[in-house]
Amino acid sequence: MEIEKLKKTTIEQLKKVKAEQGLSVSRIMEMLEAKGKFVSEATVKRIFSEGSEEFNFRYQDSIAPLADVLLDLYGDTSGLDEVMALKQIIHDKNQTIEFMMIKFEEQKSAYEKNVAHLKGQIHRLNERLDIRERSIERKDAIMEKLLNAYLLKETSDIEVEL
Repeated sequence: MEIEKLKKTTIEQLKKVKAEQGLSVSRIMEMLEAKGKFVSEATVKRIFSEGSEEFNFRYQDSIAPLADVLLDLYGDTSGLDEVMALKQIIHDKNQTIEFMMIKFEEQKSAYEKNVAHLKGQIHRLNERLDIRERSIERKDAIMEKLLNAYLLKETSDIEVEL
């Protein structure tokens, strides 16, 4: 991907500038501070370590501030290749954002559909519960009438025997 190529070439350029100018990590930290940028000292050391071109640095947070200070990458003197690479990065990120928005809308639609389905199921279950409660109430009323009739018959049989 274009960003990985940009990271590698930028780190190589940073190392070259550091070596050519004989800059120390503490001097680079001072230069960052003077421009109002911040990258942790540990990250700066990792960027300038052997084989760091293969490490996974976050470009915007780690490499870009150093490039701005040491290479003036974002100034008016930046080369056309860097500008094109940055435009490609922006284009790729915009495509990713568009893709993520489409996925979000699809998941939101599926979620809303699922919620509507579940609400329908809950409504149907509540209706069935109401029907069963009414059925139980009818059966209770019938049982009470039968019990009253039975008790009335029992008491009348007892009075007849006396």
